[in-house]
Amino acid sequence: MIFTIMQENQKGFWNTLKANWYYKGLKYNKLPKIALDIILPKTKDCKTFLDVGCGCGALAIPLAKAGKKVTAIDPSKGMIDLLNKEIRKKMLGNIETINAAWEGVKLKPHDVIICANVPELLKDSAHFLRQANILARKAVFLVEGADPNADKFYYKELYPVLFNKPFLARIDYLKTYADLHSLGIFANVEIIEYNFDQPFDDMREAVGFWKEYMGIVTEEHDEKLRAFLEGKLEKCKDSLVARFYKKSAIMWWGKM
Repeated sequence: MIFTIMQENQKGFWNTLKANWYYKGLKYNKLPKIALDIILPKTKDCKTFLDVGCGCGALAIPLAKAGKKVTAIDPSKGMIDLLNKEIRKKMLGNIETINAAWEGVKLKPHDVIICANVPELLKDSAHFLRQANILARKAVFLVEGADPNADKFYYKELYPVLFNKPFLARIDYLKTYADLHSLGIFANVEIIEYNFDQPFDDMREAVGFWKEYMGIVTEEHDEKLRAFLEGKLEKCKDSLVARFYKKSAIMWWGKM
């Protein structure tokens, strides 16, 4: 079942270009296996899962293949379109997709709620955490970055080169954990490490990727960016690959 009520051009949502890059990189993404190796053994008796900010199905697809009934919600039309394509390709009948923001539609309770790497929801997390805790019958799992000094997309090196300023440390899972603690929720935490590399057809596509993510709309930085990437990207068969390494926290708690 497909339910669409949002538009992809709304602020903060993944556009089609970014969604396609994310989808392209999934074959290099080790997060789903590592995360589900932790989640599935803890949810053997759980049948229904709500994947909040599901993207193009990195977790929703393997959950469905594991026999779970999944509701996958994301505000990005680009992401949901890619997920629906995968559902049809794999002929999965146990995933319902919803193209909406978290508060854009009334959601029914599920045994388990999962929210993986959705910073917009967790930025001011207390409200979302209360709602998720109410909707989850048995457990909630959150995945969030575990290193505030992580060098996302080589930004620590690129910001001084392109903008003459440092890339500042970001908020990580500790803020969410503190918000949970203030709500009387004492979550379990497991730190995971994984690779999530990004392939590109050529250097032109790679430059476009960084310009999109860094909000660069002119060509003034193209030569510096290209020169930097030539020293970073690895040639792999007919593509170029950016090697990324991530550390995240899986926070989870069961319902009494």
